[in-house]
Amino acid sequence: MKHQLSFCKCILDSVAPPSELLEMCEQSLEKMGAVFDDSNVYMLHMMYQAMGVCIYMQDADGAIRYGEKILKPYSKLYPPYSLNVSSMYLKMGRIYMTMERHSEGISALKKAMAVMEVAHGKNHPFLRDLRKEIGLK
Repeated sequence: MKHQLSFCKCILDSVAPPSELLEMCEQSLEKMGAVFDDSNVYMLHMMYQAMGVCIYMQDADGAIRYGEKILKPYSKLYPPYSLNVSSMYLKMGRIYMTMERHSEGISALKKAMAVMEVAHGKNHPFLRDLRKEIGLK
């Protein structure tokens, strides 16, 4: 989450206040929503941007709201072992954990791990760290 915050901060500081960017995302989603379904790639991209702004603003509820809308279409649009899907589960898991929603957090982190085990191998250092993070050995 720190990396995401750092990345968002660089972009947001050079463009507009975060609240304005979130408002622009929401307006875009509203206008596009009249034409496209939530699973449309343009809608997903804008929701992903809105999620990033919410993370930057430390609005975990907003980030979860957008993340949950993104996950189901991602799981259908991307291949079964896509790191894009894994990355979303990882973000969502960590946000859930921050919000003290531990069962949802652990579930999301385990889904991320399942994909990463196939993509990176079960003994990858990142996976070892993630197992420790969620209390698995």
